[in-house]
Amino acid sequence: MTQSPVELLGLLRSCVQLAGLSAVGELATTFEPQGASVVLILEESHVALHIWTESSKIAVDIHVCDYYQNNFHKAKRLTELLAIALTHNHNSVYWSYLLATG
Repeated sequence: MTQSPVELLGLLRSCVQLAGLSAVGELATTFEPQGASVVLILEESHVALHIWTESSKIAVDIHVCDYYQNNFHKAKRLTELLAIALTHNHNSVYWSYLLATG
């Protein structure tokens, strides 16, 4: 994973849009000697990517609110799109889901 934070933001923006979610803000930072975090603030909540390039690891946080509408399927679609974009593999078997209903 050698993408710059700017490239990662572009990838994240594209996946968010394809999933039907709406980005309203963003932030990217790099860490020395390696690594990056990028965050998109969504109308529905937020999504963040944390990259550890030295060990080829990625953590993805996807949070969506369902106050006005059920966004679970959009979040699931975003998971699929990011799995393909980041690993070139559609299988998200190593992803963990937490769904809270009230």
